[in-house]
Amino acid sequence: MTLEAISLASGSSGNAILVREGPTAILIDAGVGIRKLTAALRYFGTDPSELSAILITHEHADHIKGAVRTARRFGVPLVANAATLEAIDGACKVPVRVLDIGKHICFDGLEVRSFEVSHDAACPVGYTISSVSGSITSVTDTGLLSDEICAEAADADLLILESNYDDEMLSDGPYPHFLKWRIRSQLGHLSNDAAATLIVDLAESGKNPSVWLAHLSQVNNSPAIALASAQHLLWACSDVPMDIAVAQRDIPSLRWVCSNSRRQFSSP
Repeated sequence: MTLEAISLASGSSGNAILVREGPTAILIDAGVGIRKLTAALRYFGTDPSELSAILITHEHADHIKGAVRTARRFGVPLVANAATLEAIDGACKVPVRVLDIGKHICFDGLEVRSFEVSHDAACPVGYTISSVSGSITSVTDTGLLSDEICAEAADADLLILESNYDDEMLSDGPYPHFLKWRIRSQLGHLSNDAAATLIVDLAESGKNPSVWLAHLSQVNNSPAIALASAQHLLWACSDVPMDIAVAQRDIPSLRWVCSNSRRQFSSP
């Protein structure tokens, strides 16, 4: 079997990641419209009706925009903790499965485990999806990196890691003071520097996962700046090689495959 991840969209305007192994396919978030989501899934050979689940990290619109409609139209269950499901308008009218923080649920050969992150939502989580082929950990929308998050990241073959803002761009940018404070707070988002520091910590401990920098701000960041921040600190502090790429905002952009070896490349 081959474990595969495809970034369908990643950013403040919408997020969706397809994970699949053999006939089993799961979405992490569905934060784009149902038409766009359906087209992207079918482009990569997965019909929405074939999805085993849509994992919801939290209830903000850029993570659930197409979730309820997709669940309703194709009979796909939304998977989240009870507090998150309660916060999603319309979730009571579609199939759901409750996954408490720290618990796991299996879909054929894929095991899904949730863990706590720190964000201004009802009960936000990250997810680790693992199989005999490998392990994928997704950490976005968190204002801090807890010991638990770092432990999940350390075991990943693919780490999907928030790198939301460049601190200087945020300081000099157009956002009002209260919003800048919220972004920088422990209930906000990870900066490029915070993401880079975690990557270096992993390298210095002998870990070398593939890394996708994800959930970039359109206003306070750029793919080039985020990538440079991570690469420059890694090169300065460690000689451990690590594949790092940036997930693009509005288009499918990265595809990762894990079997006996790992590889990462851009999607067509």
